[in-house]
Amino acid sequence: MVSMFKWDIQPYVGAWSVHDLMLKNHRDFVQGLWKEKEWDFTELKHDYFKLYKQWMFEPHPRIQGTDWYSEPCFTQGTTESFNLFYIRYSDKRLRIARGEYFYHNMIGKLYDKPFAFLDEDDLQEGDAVVLSVPFSDTGNVPYYLEEILTECDLKGIPVMLDLAYLNLAKDLSFDLRHECIEYITSSLSKSFPLELSRIGIRFQKSSFEDQLNIMNEDKLNYINMHSLYLGYHMMERFKADWLYTKYRYPQLLICEELEVEPSSCVIFGIDNDDKYPEYNRGGETNRLCFSRVWDGRNIAKREKL
Repeated sequence: MVSMFKWDIQPYVGAWSVHDLMLKNHRDFVQGLWKEKEWDFTELKHDYFKLYKQWMFEPHPRIQGTDWYSEPCFTQGTTESFNLFYIRYSDKRLRIARGEYFYHNMIGKLYDKPFAFLDEDDLQEGDAVVLSVPFSDTGNVPYYLEEILTECDLKGIPVMLDLAYLNLAKDLSFDLRHECIEYITSSLSKSFPLELSRIGIRFQKSSFEDQLNIMNEDKLNYINMHSLYLGYHMMERFKADWLYTKYRYPQLLICEELEVEPSSCVIFGIDNDDKYPEYNRGGETNRLCFSRVWDGRNIAKREKL
């Protein structure tokens, strides 16, 4: 029978967490989550904020400017933060790089929002930039990152940096000390198999009253505390570089076998020679994700069919 599922014939498509056996007991934890004690939700939220910031940057001591971002909010993954960035800057032209997270491209098409890839036109006043670091298409820090941020500083262009892939890597180096950066955002859905729990965070330099700030206010706490505590628990139990440490050697082995370049993000291999064009995402290279091959999901799905 010919499979109708794309990932059965393209085992390295997408960007997935590794469903590692070491994490299998987290489901049992979730079932008994609120039986442990009565929670002070405001205290729990602030503990989550403090732990998340320390956790995500600890494997990257060379990242500069983390102390500039003192105002956190719990978010439903990173996507909620993107939506509010679009709303705040709805009068501006959205600028992204080719190969970026598909959601940004989709938004431009769905809502007829002014849009241009970064290589299509110079940055101009009236633009707004969203950029993933590490970059979604390569898992590496974009070589042009500092140049773009400096230009956005000069032209007053607001920027959101998506750090969702940060903890798939280790010892990255870049500078967050740019006035243009309005928000940095991240999530736990690549470090852990928590894609459906929607656990993330957004940091700002100073508080700006949008929907997310209001929902995060202590007097309201109108956020998903169940997911927040699940994320808090996972970060307490596992260091941010646990995935990189465990899978770096398997990454090097499979990249050598497939003749691709190891990405800074441990779940990816980057094809610079167009050997695997089926994994192209719009950029100059092709990105292969190894997660579902390592954890056996791809094999199980083929056998089921």
